[in-house]
Amino acid sequence: MQEQIITNKDRLKFYSEKEYNFNWDKPLKEKPLTYKIFYPIAKLVCNYKFDVEYHGTENLPKNGGFMMACNHVAGLDPIAIMYVTYREHNARTLFFMAKEEFFHVFYVKLPLLFFGGFPVKRGTSDRKSLDYSIRIIKEGFGLLVFPEGTRNKERTRPSVDAKAGVALIAREAKADVLPVSIHMEPRKEKYNGKGGKPKYIIRFGEVIKYEDLGLGDKPKSKELKSATKLIMEKICEEWDKDVIE
Repeated sequence: MQEQIITNKDRLKFYSEKEYNFNWDKPLKEKPLTYKIFYPIAKLVCNYKFDVEYHGTENLPKNGGFMMACNHVAGLDPIAIMYVTYREHNARTLFFMAKEEFFHVFYVKLPLLFFGGFPVKRGTSDRKSLDYSIRIIKEGFGLLVFPEGTRNKERTRPSVDAKAGVALIAREAKADVLPVSIHMEPRKEKYNGKGGKPKYIIRFGEVIKYEDLGLGDKPKSKELKSATKLIMEKICEEWDKDVIE
């Protein structure tokens, strides 16, 4: 049996060793009230922490289920993505994966659940998380995933090598994929006098149609890796459009 990857246990205060049981069968719903409450808070947090800039919001799907695949540079990435998505298309509701250990800490678990987060056991074949992801897309919602599986703390160019789970979800849900890049200044000394806030650029690329991923009904490992590489290459193409000096 694969061992779950746990990285933050010793740094999270009030970590509970008790097994966490997520309700995988709960109904999925639009969250208009949640987003109305969330938006001003997210706006305040994002603009306090970052010098936010975003492009390509016209590529956000107006309806239907889809997957949003993004590189990962900061803990606030899901909030920033949801903030921009709601600002431009307040009819869309996003759900996103978060590592399971966060759900063992009440002060992290509660906002995650409130904003549509659900647990994934990293390093394992987490079938429950996979099935939930597929259901999100099939029921017409947006699923936000970070194919790299962890944050790039150096904030360098994303690698084209990532977890094949993103392609597996796309295949199972027959989902189109929206590639998204986050380009963030790497070091505080480079913030160029902007009140200590790093430049944080979000770019939404053109949707990759499911048919273009090259996945058959029973794809081989090679096909999953190829589709994952294609998704990451599209994310990198967006990332390369910005040069932060």
